[in-house]
Amino acid sequence: MNSKIVETEKLSRVFVVGSEEIRAVDRVDLTIAKGEFLAIMGPSGSGKTTLLNLIGCLDRPTGGRVLFEGRDTSGLREKDLDLLRLKKVGFIFQTFNLFPTLTALENVIFPMMIAGTASRQGDRRARELLSWMGLSRRLGHYPRQLSAGESQRVAIARALSNEPLLVLADEPTGNLDSRSKEEIAMLLRRINSEYGTAVLLVTHDPGVAKVADKVLRMIDGRIGDRP
Repeated sequence: MNSKIVETEKLSRVFVVGSEEIRAVDRVDLTIAKGEFLAIMGPSGSGKTTLLNLIGCLDRPTGGRVLFEGRDTSGLREKDLDLLRLKKVGFIFQTFNLFPTLTALENVIFPMMIAGTASRQGDRRARELLSWMGLSRRLGHYPRQLSAGESQRVAIARALSNEPLLVLADEPTGNLDSRSKEEIAMLLRRINSEYGTAVLLVTHDPGVAKVADKVLRMIDGRIGDRP
């Protein structure tokens, strides 16, 4: 049985700005296995977020390819990519990206509703996830009524709602204070160890990266093991 969730082969993303070509991701080979927890560190502009977007099929590569469970995503239609993102990948962003007009509970239910989960089952799972996040008393609160740390925990619960194989976390602690940073980092560790979900974490914070099993360094669009 293939234990690989994602494989990238000579993956590249080039942006053209005026007469200049910027190689944001430069021939990256990377494998993410089931249950693995990887962190990618690097300075701003090193290509971390671009790589994450390519792996999550939010962007298409200029060269190379992304294989998801052995399937080449370059040949997939937008509708198939939407389904892959919805059911196989959970996204966590620095800015939370919660719907301001939905409560914490409704924000977590929303992806399950889109995926066709029965309403009663979706409601039960959302409540369980938010309780697991320590937010059982915040179910009816709107994002504006939550702290930054609480908002990120709602976002993490939402990312887990459709039981993804892989969670992609893009600077998930970037807008948090030091205490909340530690809580979110340890929460990602728990998700990996207790749910068995693979996690790819992008961060510039070594204190956050240390919760991963392996840390890779990205510079100028290229990636390698941390020295």
